[in-house]
Amino acid sequence: MKFYELAPEQRRALLISQGIELNKIDDAVLRELDQLSENVVGELRFPVGVVQNVLVNGKKYLVPLATEEPSVVAAANHGAGIFAKSGGVSASSQRQGIYGQIILQVDKSFAEAQLTAAFPALIKQTNDEFASLVKHGGGVKKINLKQVNELVYLKVLVDPAEAMGANKVNSILEFMADKFINFPGITTKLFAILSNYPSQITTAEVKLAVANVGGMAIAKRIALLSEIGQTDPYRAVTNNKGIMNGVDGVLMATGNDTRAVEAACGVWANQSGQYSSFSKWSVKNEQLIGQLTLPLAIGTVGGSINSRPDVQESYRLLGGQITSQELANVIIAIGLANNLAALLAIATTGIQKGHMKLQAKNIVAALDATAAEKEQVRQKMIAEETYTQESAEIYLKEMRENNHASRN
Repeated sequence: MKFYELAPEQRRALLISQGIELNKIDDAVLRELDQLSENVVGELRFPVGVVQNVLVNGKKYLVPLATEEPSVVAAANHGAGIFAKSGGVSASSQRQGIYGQIILQVDKSFAEAQLTAAFPALIKQTNDEFASLVKHGGGVKKINLKQVNELVYLKVLVDPAEAMGANKVNSILEFMADKFINFPGITTKLFAILSNYPSQITTAEVKLAVANVGGMAIAKRIALLSEIGQTDPYRAVTNNKGIMNGVDGVLMATGNDTRAVEAACGVWANQSGQYSSFSKWSVKNEQLIGQLTLPLAIGTVGGSINSRPDVQESYRLLGGQITSQELANVIIAIGLANNLAALLAIATTGIQKGHMKLQAKNIVAALDATAAEKEQVRQKMIAEETYTQESAEIYLKEMRENNHASRN
């Protein structure tokens, strides 16, 4: 049998027989995971932290963040807390749909007008075929055509309702492409597949009293850092990474496609032809104003969302029946909160001090020690401001030697 045809327990046994050490995993968990992916042999766990007091459009949320980086969760909480003092985040999500592409080769007999005239009937036929999507408020909305020499580019807008929609859109496009192939003048179907080009756009804004960020001087410094990020790609890419720390954490926790969002955001950062920061901060009338716009093609149903107990727990934290539009508003609020916390740190104490203080958790986690010993070592590292694995090992050794001496 081929590797992918084996049961997950058999795959693990085969790898172990080859001298590979594998971590223990519950058999029931292993079989459950085998239903979600291919060639499954184990699991990779992420801690889920929560961001409290996230105030978006007047509603308060408890937001799950899946990340192994404690500073990301701490930063999101810090930023969200500052936002709440000034009334929270105003956000809106434009969810017209997701685009798909059908690319056709044509010959000289092809007539663009004839194909365009057939679009309404094809849209109806497709929506009849995918009636369940239409029932939930989705379906094919429109088709745009562009011809370049012997290639015809069809851009199809599909409303995926509450799902992210990738699989459904691909099925719809394949169905439509099979109808086009018999049209006069069309010789070849090159491909029919969704595009991750930015289409579902979400925007957030906060207006903060400058006193809540430490005063006018700090607010102006944050605005200056933002201005630099609009023209300097070295600053911009790091600024954007900080935003995506929070965004990706919520995407992971809610079972959404981080790769699709990251790909769209990469295009979004270059939309002017110059790579620039996603966010903009400015000072006006004693307020620090922050704005963030991102493409967020997400869903609250579909994919593996409904079949994963860990993801369903995240939705319970968020409050149960949250819509895709509402979730997008929450996600962008977290991204903006992380952004403020990072800019505030850079504008004041510097980014590294707080980051390494939190990173000490990860360092002591690798020690062969009790929980009490690890906490003592962590406190020692913070007190000495020494954050290396070597220093942690030294502090543990010294602590044990001192404890042994005191007993004698």
